[in-house]
Amino acid sequence: MKNKGIVIGSIVALVALFIGATSFYKSNETTTLQNMSQNEAPFVRPHSMTLGENKKNITVVEFLDPECEACGYFHGAVKAMYKDYYEDIRLVVRYLDNHKNSKYVVKILEASRKQNKYSEVLDVVFSTQGIWAQHNNSRPELLWQHLPRVEGLDIQKLRADFDTIDVNKMLSQDREDARTLKVRGTPSFFVNGKKLEKLSAQGLMDLVEGEIYK
Repeated sequence: MKNKGIVIGSIVALVALFIGATSFYKSNETTTLQNMSQNEAPFVRPHSMTLGENKKNITVVEFLDPECEACGYFHGAVKAMYKDYYEDIRLVVRYLDNHKNSKYVVKILEASRKQNKYSEVLDVVFSTQGIWAQHNNSRPELLWQHLPRVEGLDIQKLRADFDTIDVNKMLSQDREDARTLKVRGTPSFFVNGKKLEKLSAQGLMDLVEGEIYK
C-alpha cells in the first residue's frame, strides 16, 4: 500500500508539473506575440492586402490558403465580422500556400488588386472552390469561367496581369512570418497580436470585440 501511495503521488506530481509547464509555455507564447505586435512585422508586410478604415487601430490578420476547404467554410464568418466592424478594424490577408494550386490562385487574387477587385474575386474563389479544387481532380483554370460574374472586372487585363505578376517573394515572406508566428494551418487569426486559439465564428467576433471595447 505504501508503494502504491508513492506511485499515485508521483503521478499526481507529474500531472501537476505538466499542467504548470503547459500554462507557462502558453503564457510565455502570448507575451512573445504581444511584444511582436508592437511592430508591424511579422504580422503585416508592405505587400499585404489590407481592408478596412481602422478607426480604432485594431489589426486583424488572417493567414489563408485559397485552396483550403476550412478557409472556404470560414470565409462567411470573416465577411460577417468585417461587415460589422470595417470602420474600426484593419483586416490583413496573409498567405500560406499549402496546396498545389494555391500559388496559381494567389496570382489571380494579386492581379485583381490592380483593379481594386480583390474582395469580390476572393468571394468567387471560395464560392466556387468545390468546382475548381475537387480532391484528386483539381482544375484551377476553371476559375476563369466564373470570374466574369465580378461586376466591372476586366478579364483581359486580369489575364495579362496574371501572366506577368510574380508572387514568389511574397509567398516566401508570408511563409517565413507564419513560421515565426508558429502558424502551421489555415485559417489562422491574430487580433492585435493575440492569437485566436479555437477556430469559431463566435470566437473571432469575441476576440475582435474584446479589443474594440476594452
